[in-house]
Amino acid sequence: MIIVSLVILIFLWHIPSAIIPIITIPVAVIISFLPMYEMNITANIMSLGGIAIAVGAMVDAAIVVVEQTHKKLEHWDAEGRPGSFKNVVIGAVKEVGGPSFFALLVIAVSFMPIFTLEAQEGRLLSPWHSRRIFP
Repeated sequence: MIIVSLVILIFLWHIPSAIIPIITIPVAVIISFLPMYEMNITANIMSLGGIAIAVGAMVDAAIVVVEQTHKKLEHWDAEGRPGSFKNVVIGAVKEVGGPSFFALLVIAVSFMPIFTLEAQEGRLLSPWHSRRIFP
């Protein structure tokens, strides 16, 4: 979280813009562990690695959205604030929302082959064949 906030502060010089990606990190980790708990999936090296990659990708998407919104709001402010604040923010998110979604979708789909592994590889890398660590 410190590294993410430092990068945003260095490039944008805007503290409120750093808050959104910083909040995304713990919320994403907590949300990812809830279905794992409900599905009785252990936190082994594969699931933790997947969570780390997914959280990194989500934070990257959050940074892209924050940067685009910040840029659009700067232009909006320089032009004398025509229109509403809400429309500027929605327009900025719409511009990068689709590409960010599909980038995250590609990462999610790339994990699908892991679920088709069989034999020794399946037992080694499957999240369902390990000891449960939750109480």
